[in-house]
Amino acid sequence: MIDLHCHILPGLDDGAQTLEDALEMARIAVADGITDIVATPHTRDGVYRNDAEAVLAAVESFQRELEAAEIPLRIHPGAEVHVHVEFVENLLDGNTLTIGNGRKYVLLELPVQSIPRFTDELIYELSVEGITPIIAHPERNVALRENPNRLAEWIEQGAIAQVTAGSLLGKMGERAKKTAELMVQRRLVHVVASDAHNSGRRRPELGEAYRVLASLVDEEEATRYQVNASAVLQGGSCTVLEPAQVVAKKKRFFFF
Repeated sequence: MIDLHCHILPGLDDGAQTLEDALEMARIAVADGITDIVATPHTRDGVYRNDAEAVLAAVESFQRELEAAEIPLRIHPGAEVHVHVEFVENLLDGNTLTIGNGRKYVLLELPVQSIPRFTDELIYELSVEGITPIIAHPERNVALRENPNRLAEWIEQGAIAQVTAGSLLGKMGERAKKTAELMVQRRLVHVVASDAHNSGRRRPELGEAYRVLASLVDEEEATRYQVNASAVLQGGSCTVLEPAQVVAKKKRFFFF
């Protein structure tokens, strides 16, 4: 399995704080069947900057530590990039990393409560540059919970979305769990990732989440999540089915 969203690099953000923490996360991932992790430290979120050069150096250093510890896990560079006005400029200048540093996919983080006014324009600009935004954990954004049509519109513009394993398992709360299930069933998310931060409550594990996926959709569609994760890492094309329509009724949204 491939984990596209993980805060495993030690000391870069609110994820692993020490090398020992990071190595324990790696052991947990391998035991779960994960072979590859994209390290995605928080970037340009007002707290952490994590420019490309620093992340690339950290990935190289940590991969050496994994090899020394005989942990069979491959680490790839990436970033969880918070929405900001210079988003595209920083990508094109090489200051901010895309997934695998391949300039094909970028993990885009929204605020928890809202959607910035310039987000639609940002997604369009990324598509023009041939970069596919991956909307990180949309099930945890309050505005998208209330109006999932916004996510459907972004998918129509070329974006894809990543649901968090912990949300499907109920570890992010009941509301996030129910929203994640609906988004899976209505084809509003396309890859699953751990968004792991530690070796405790937010662990780098995907196996159980894939089993939940298989209970929500048919086998072919559940398998597609793994195929899409591989495509993202390799810079290929994901399979994106048309989202189910969402309609508003009395200020609540219903899927059909």
